[in-house]
Amino acid sequence: MTTLPTWRYLLGMARYAPRLYLLHGALWSVMNLSFLLPGLIARTFFDTLTGQAHPPAGTTGLIVLLAVIAVGRAALWLIAGSVEIIFRFTMSGMVRRNLLRHVLDQPGARALPHSTGDAISRFRDDAYQAEDAMDWSDEIVGQGLFAVVAALVLLRIDARMTLVAILPLVLVTLAARWASTTLARHRATSSQATSQVTGAIGDILAAVQTVQAAGAEERTVTHFRRLNDQRRAAMLADRLVASGLDAITTNAVSLGTGLVMLMAAGGLGDGGLSVGDFVLFVAYLGFIADFTAGLGQFLVHYGQTGVAFSRMGALLGTASPAGLVAPTPLHLKGPLPDVPSPARGERDRLVLVE
Repeated sequence: MTTLPTWRYLLGMARYAPRLYLLHGALWSVMNLSFLLPGLIARTFFDTLTGQAHPPAGTTGLIVLLAVIAVGRAALWLIAGSVEIIFRFTMSGMVRRNLLRHVLDQPGARALPHSTGDAISRFRDDAYQAEDAMDWSDEIVGQGLFAVVAALVLLRIDARMTLVAILPLVLVTLAARWASTTLARHRATSSQATSQVTGAIGDILAAVQTVQAAGAEERTVTHFRRLNDQRRAAMLADRLVASGLDAITTNAVSLGTGLVMLMAAGGLGDGGLSVGDFVLFVAYLGFIADFTAGLGQFLVHYGQTGVAFSRMGALLGTASPAGLVAPTPLHLKGPLPDVPSPARGERDRLVLVE
């Protein structure tokens, strides 16, 4: 079975609904960038209190501006959330429809290479993984843009502290790259174990009378428990590796933040930083730290998404792996298309029943 690189699948999904993808990314990018404004306003507010800034509208105007930004951000959140719901459903719907079409195109004797329960797991869990990766792919770009702008603002205040704040980002990227193979292996094992449990449930329910007639209830339950034990061990290993990388990410960010705070305190003491600069640094440093942690989580998720696409590709049979993300109509708007009646010929005539 051949597979494509994960980014090729994601690119195919983005090409299916480019306007929706760009709109989703633009809305969340604007949402992320809007978080820069309160930090700048807070800086001006505290510098005004210490007499280092003199805004035209005074502190009252700054407070009113904060309220206006909060209301606008709430409205933007509702719009972006609505677009995200449509976007996510479109992405997973396209993948699931392509999967179903290829399964139905196969001869009946080999339509499913795995059990029905296993196939359902791939339709449900793996398609959701792909949907989640698409949702995250454009949001992480917006968050990265937001972090870059925040870093540029901080560079103008103190370049040395800003470079220390960015250092965890490099460490997180290297750690995620180092752990990518291990993450993919454990995700493949846990997904396969989940499919085996799901398939066993379907097989047991479909053969209840056979199991009872053979008196195999106890052996069936024992087998099912063994599958569950294997799944539990695989899921624990998968979560352990992912949580371990997440812990490395979080702790690296926390250490960097603490070091920057110590440096900033020294700057306040010798007059190198104003109170407003310190407030702005604290606010933007949190944003950069959040992006660093989010990037680490996305890299973990990206590796797991490759496993999901590989598992779904196994249901395509001999079809090209690109067929998984091939453009296909979903008919989400307007009237449904007419379903043509099958054309019948002489060869369809029933001649003999045995």
